[in-house]
Amino acid sequence: MNVATDERREKFEKRILGPGFGAVLGAKLTHLADGHCRLLLPWRSDLSRGDALVHGGVIAALIDKAGTAAAWSYPDLDRLSRGATVAMNVNFLEGAAECDLLAEARVVRRGGSLSVVDIDVSNPDGALVAKGMVTYKISRPRS
Repeated sequence: MNVATDERREKFEKRILGPGFGAVLGAKLTHLADGHCRLLLPWRSDLSRGDALVHGGVIAALIDKAGTAAAWSYPDLDRLSRGATVAMNVNFLEGAAECDLLAEARVVRRGGSLSVVDIDVSNPDGALVAKGMVTYKISRPRS
C-alpha cells in the first residue's frame, strides 16, 4: 500500500472532491493510499436537519464520496476512465450533534470494473455514527 504524496493527495482531492456537489459538501481528504482513504467533514449548521443533528442525507453523501475516493485511489487508473456508484447501503447507528465527521473507506474487493468499499463514519470521540457499503464501477477508456 503506497501512501500518497502531498502533491498527489492535493490533486486527487481537487479532482474527486472539488467539483460540483463535492464542493458543496465540503469534505476534506486527510489520508490517501491504495484502496484506503479518510475524509473529514467539518460541522456546518447548513448540513443539519434544522436542529443540532447532521442530516442523514449528508452522512449518506459523505459515505458515497468516501467510497468513490477509495475506488479511485489506485494510481493505475486512467484519468480518462469514468465511474459511478452502482449500489449503496447505509446504516445509521447514532445521531451526530454539531460535530465534525470522519469517514474511513477501505476497498474490500477490487475486480475488473467493480470495487466494493466498506465505510465507517465516526464522530470526534470515535463513536460509530453510520456504516456504509458502496459498489463503484470504473469504466476504463476503450482503445
